[in-house]
Amino acid sequence: MLISITESFDHISSLEYVLKNKHEKWLILDTGQQVINECYELESDSNELDFGLGIAFAGTGIKPKILFVGSYQTVYVGFDSYLAAVPITQPSSIIESQLLQLNGVFFDLFLLKNGNLCIIHEIGVQVVTRELTGIWSFSIDIVSDWALNEEQGILSLTLMDTEEVINLSISTGAILPA
Repeated sequence: MLISITESFDHISSLEYVLKNKHEKWLILDTGQQVINECYELESDSNELDFGLGIAFAGTGIKPKILFVGSYQTVYVGFDSYLAAVPITQPSSIIESQLLQLNGVFFDLFLLKNGNLCIIHEIGVQVVTRELTGIWSFSIDIVSDWALNEEQGILSLTLMDTEEVINLSISTGAILPA
């Protein structure tokens, strides 16, 4: 199943209107911020997602990233300074989701081979379980680039001001020699 952003809205009320008219059940992921600059509707290429899903966020210039993990039957959405987890099977009329606040603005998201999630944010990285329970985190200066080499178990972060590259162990978050 592929989940993608299909439509953009200027106001959360417009997104809500569309979701209400298309779906019996729906959810808008947001953080309760005063200023909402961007709203998107998400849709799947199959009928496995039996509810409407949208995102409303302040907008940091970084487009949300969507990761569907079939074995968990969960959609993960990174946006603003948050990661949301939404199970695609929702037996009740209330759609449940989890929201994890990150240590900085969300940049990227990876599913690791061991099933954990690796989240790159403005000032570092966090690794969490599929239930969004923290395993380890590493914060430093502003990150400008990153590379994941899962075969070697290394995550490389490049710092914006110095271009210094810091190598971290994916399993522990420990700094590795260059």
